[in-house]
Amino acid sequence: MKQRNNRNRDSSGHWKWGMIYHNPDDPKVWIAKRYGWGWTLNMARPQSWAILALLVLALLALVPLTT
Repeated sequence: MKQRNNRNRDSSGHWKWGMIYHNPDDPKVWIAKRYGWGWTLNMARPQSWAILALLVLALLALVPLTT
């Protein structure tokens, strides 16, 4: 089985503005943050955009409940 060269997640070339991870060669959707603790999405994966859309829709669904 061919191994992908995706282990270099700390490379500055994969981080936009130091916060957004974008690496199409990395199959993972959730990536450990570069600094501090927590997780971020690999925005090169279509699944990440779906997760982000669901989170935004969930937040928008809460707006009528708070007004």
